[in-house]
Amino acid sequence: MKNISAISIGIFFILTSVFYAYGDENKPTALESLINEALEQNPEIQAAHNNWKAAGFNIKEASSLPDPMASFSGLGDPVETKLGPIDNKYSISQMFPFPGKLGLKARSQGKVAGMLKEKYEAVKREVIKNVKFLYYDVFWVDRAIQVTEEEKLILENLEKVAQRKYESNMASQQDVIKAQVELSKLIERLFQLKQNRNSIEAMMNSVLNRPQGTLLGRTVSVEPVDFKYELSQLRAMAKESRQELLAAGLEIKRAEYEKSLARLNYFPDFTLGVDYTKIGSGSTTQIDDGKDAWMAMVSINLPIWFNKLNAQLKEKKAMLEAAKKDYEGEKNSVGYEVNDLYFKINTYKEIVSLYKTALVPQTEQAFEAARTGYETGKVDFLNWLDSERMLLQTRLAYYKAIVDYEKSIAYLERVIGRDL
Repeated sequence: MKNISAISIGIFFILTSVFYAYGDENKPTALESLINEALEQNPEIQAAHNNWKAAGFNIKEASSLPDPMASFSGLGDPVETKLGPIDNKYSISQMFPFPGKLGLKARSQGKVAGMLKEKYEAVKREVIKNVKFLYYDVFWVDRAIQVTEEEKLILENLEKVAQRKYESNMASQQDVIKAQVELSKLIERLFQLKQNRNSIEAMMNSVLNRPQGTLLGRTVSVEPVDFKYELSQLRAMAKESRQELLAAGLEIKRAEYEKSLARLNYFPDFTLGVDYTKIGSGSTTQIDDGKDAWMAMVSINLPIWFNKLNAQLKEKKAMLEAAKKDYEGEKNSVGYEVNDLYFKINTYKEIVSLYKTALVPQTEQAFEAARTGYETGKVDFLNWLDSERMLLQTRLAYYKAIVDYEKSIAYLERVIGRDL
């Protein structure tokens, strides 16, 4: 039996060196530093930022006049006039939209830029949430590894106690075998936890835009924050800060400008121009022989196809109503999420407190009593084993409750669009 235990422990330490070599695990990694790195390096954030900046340049484009038109005409056979033959003709013109159109286009494009800015902020909030989720997952895995290794040491000591009692004919061989089986299960669990950490680490590298294989140090201790917000406060924060809700409000404004622009399409645009005609000289007896000619030109388009214009206006009205409904839908969704997370957070808060003040101390006391009882022969092996399992599960559940609590707060920050 001693050989079996020694072989199991030897295999554990060999495989541990393979699966748990995640760099300098003694170097702590703070959550805030990871968030700052993600904000600087994440490609989705950078793409959203560039889209917002590009939309800002479109505002000036939308408010600018169209390019002027210039033309040149040359005659194959000169046309004679009383002043001489026409050689060439030059024209230049500029179209001017009906007053108000350019301003509405610029304001509409300004709302598009504002929406893309809110999308950029929303991407940042989403990345921050993802970084926090991954960090808390790593924190739980690290604490689960720590707790499981501590439980492993306890089991090794008690396996030795069972071995001595067996050798002294005070316990059956079955007790020793059960202790070794439980020890093997813990070793298997450690393998799974460490592999899980590697997977989460790979996901973190992806979010941070790090090369795959970059090592993540150990997480620092996560202390549950004190959540004291009222539901009404959170609803007000979400109305002021939730990026998707603000973007939906900007879409309503943009749709209103587009509807006003569709109304102005019933009015004509103007084009002003000048024609300059080059006249040849020396072929007539007129005093102003060869004098060049010029004329001013004014033209308008005729918006007479009312079926098309009416359809455009109806389209913009329908888009405005759709934007309003989208806003209402987004507001209802945000309101539900705020309510749901508010009650979840308060529930997790109570669960964390219950584990910290009652369940963990009680299971520790029960385990110590069972261990002492087994060593003195007052408690059988199965009762001691049950108390050890309960201690492991309770300690793991305590850290899981902390992670669920912190994740819910991180999710709430994403929902309301700001830090708490």
